[in-house]
Amino acid sequence: MHSTEKKALALNLLLSLLMAAGYMLLFAYNNTPLGAAIGSDNAMYLTMGTALAKGWAPYVDVFDHKGPLLFALQGLPQWIGGGYNLTAVFLQEVVALFACLTVVRALARALSCPPVWAQLVYLAMTCAFMDGGNLTEEYTNLPTLLALYMALRVFGQEKIGEKLFLPAAGMGVCAAAAFSLRANNALPIFALVAVLAAGLAITQRFAQLGQCAAGFTLGLLAVFLPILVWLAAKGALSAAWYGAIIHNMMYADSGTGDRFAALFTTSYGHMAMIVAAFACAGALAVWKKRRAPLLALAMLAAAAAGGLAAFLSRKFYIHYLMLGAPLAAVGAMAVVSALRQPRAQKAAALTLATVSALWLGISGVSANAARLSEREGLAQFAADAQTLMAQVPEDERDSFMAYRVEPKWYVAAKALPCMRFYFLQEILAQADPAVMDEIVDTFETDPPRWLVLFYNRTFSPPYDERVAQIFETEYERVGTAGQYQLLRLKE
Repeated sequence: MHSTEKKALALNLLLSLLMAAGYMLLFAYNNTPLGAAIGSDNAMYLTMGTALAKGWAPYVDVFDHKGPLLFALQGLPQWIGGGYNLTAVFLQEVVALFACLTVVRALARALSCPPVWAQLVYLAMTCAFMDGGNLTEEYTNLPTLLALYMALRVFGQEKIGEKLFLPAAGMGVCAAAAFSLRANNALPIFALVAVLAAGLAITQRFAQLGQCAAGFTLGLLAVFLPILVWLAAKGALSAAWYGAIIHNMMYADSGTGDRFAALFTTSYGHMAMIVAAFACAGALAVWKKRRAPLLALAMLAAAAAGGLAAFLSRKFYIHYLMLGAPLAAVGAMAVVSALRQPRAQKAAALTLATVSALWLGISGVSANAARLSEREGLAQFAADAQTLMAQVPEDERDSFMAYRVEPKWYVAAKALPCMRFYFLQEILAQADPAVMDEIVDTFETDPPRWLVLFYNRTFSPPYDERVAQIFETEYERVGTAGQYQLLRLKE
């Protein structure tokens, strides 16, 4: 590498880092140093991460229906930061986005596109779906981009090479990482791999297919084995299977939204179609310019799988659409690179860069408004939580539970729950009634000594009658603050 190339690389890496930090300041507003909003899912993860940093077992001591890799990613910043550390999470998000932008740069070079332009497009493709940040879909973008890069380098040529073992192993690592964040997040990568493997089989390139199968399997094992060892050491294997697979599927199906109506009549569906259109246009461009029909079909399959993942749940949270953003960004790059005239390429790149910058600006204003709105009343909320928590003796805080409160209550009070189903209990039980059976059994056999509840608020679904009866008969109110009341187990 010549000195000018090294300087250009160093400059782009510095610019990528600045872009990642600036972007996250605005769009990762759940943990931003500008004044964090904390949010809901993020608050659950902060509690989860803090519990793990103190040695608690995933799924067994603290539950979520996400994958074990998300548990690890939430535990790491709290292990470093000492618990409930928002800044540590923010820095982790900046590092993750910087890594994504580095891969986008590599993809741009492979497609003969200007790197900074491509990075702007990628950021514009994701900003509307950040939803405050620190979510599984955000972290899944890195393995998805890496898988696309390896597929492009190997299968994006007119003639596929012979050395496929290492790229296949890399794609196995990416698929396993995405799956371990949340099982349905891996659908685009698995679809990509399945079509590429089918293409090798149909064209009877069995030696190459064997290399790919061996490499992909090794990549899967490289991720899954350490995770399984960790879970086994924590006694959490069966609980992880239930949480990450069984309950995850139940939760996805527990919504009430109409998928067909959502696709055609909501902004969620319209944005999903826009993302898919970019990906499909890119696949067509790859087919036309690179004479790589196998990669083009694989990109189409991955785009369809990303759409399936976004509509697998009936809840339609906007951050689900981020799973399609890497394919959409690569699609935009491929379309520009397929233009024959250099002037047309430059004009298209400049137009997309300008539109992306404008969209980032508009979305940034909206994200900042959402942050400020979320922060309204946060100081009073935190003061109420700390007022009640101060009444719980230090030596009894290991027998404390906040039941059906906003998840950020734990963050505000710097508290940890004594039961593994620590948030939105009736919502989780709506997906699987066995959750409420376990909660009731715990209240009957080993009840928390201290309890915080919302009051004067109607819930949907309502409190389980068995739990409500226990609260009324077995606990006494000892304090109130804001919309919350502190209960103590009767002697």
